[in-house]
Amino acid sequence: MNSGLFALALATAAFVLSVAAGGCAASASQEAAPVDTVTVFAAASLAEPFRAVADAFEAGQPGVEVTFNFAGSQALRTQLEHGARADVFASADWEQMAAIRKASLLGNTPEYFATNRLAVVAPVGSSAVESLDDLARPGVSIAIASAEAPAGAYARATLDLMAESADFPDNFAESVLANVVTNETNVLAVAQKVALGEVDAGIVYETDAKTGQLDGSFRVVEIPLQFNPAAEYPIAALGEAANPQVALDFIEFVQGDDGQAILRDYGFAPPANVACPCHDAVPTGSVAPSTTR
Repeated sequence: MNSGLFALALATAAFVLSVAAGGCAASASQEAAPVDTVTVFAAASLAEPFRAVADAFEAGQPGVEVTFNFAGSQALRTQLEHGARADVFASADWEQMAAIRKASLLGNTPEYFATNRLAVVAPVGSSAVESLDDLARPGVSIAIASAEAPAGAYARATLDLMAESADFPDNFAESVLANVVTNETNVLAVAQKVALGEVDAGIVYETDAKTGQLDGSFRVVEIPLQFNPAAEYPIAALGEAANPQVALDFIEFVQGDDGQAILRDYGFAPPANVACPCHDAVPTGSVAPSTTR
């Protein structure tokens, strides 16, 4: 090889090596890019809307990732009480949030961010339950959430209101509960039982009757408003949040115009004009806004 060709070969080899090294450096830099993760423990009924909220939130927050744990609010509360780590807790009722506050796990004062209501759903093609009265008819099979789950507590309270009304027999609640063949740990499990035709009816949130995965699987029997008080959803940061500022940013987004618009798209109503019971109390933790991540 003459000297000119040898020099050209060396130059080419050096260029290839430099490009490869640069590519590796760029790849390493991308892989090492810091990511702020906010972990949200949220009621099972929030699964679809909160995933959509997270997508919108992440789009405006480069370097931020939202991860979720969806389950019955009572199950999430128990996990937190036993040491599970999270940044945000969104419950389907105040009772579970109050327990977290009592355990000194909150980082800021909870605020309501959405409301929901109950509905009776029956499988498409089934005529076993066509009215609320049918729920008490002997032989009807019903699924509801357990008494410890917010949806189950709301359902039992609704049945009690019906039993107190002249529109229903005095033993209405007792008769309906006698037809309950399964008490599920969360409301989505109730909806799935109905969608699969395993029961004649279930009591779920109105939003569950419209959920994307199960839409079209139900006939809905509406519960009149006088028997159907709003289910109120509180949200708060947790005192040991790994990313306290990101937690507060996520909560602010949920409560803001964009977050509320997404929740409305999934059937949730805006929060009632009331404060959480501990609104005026001093927070038990110290999640303070920070200017750094």
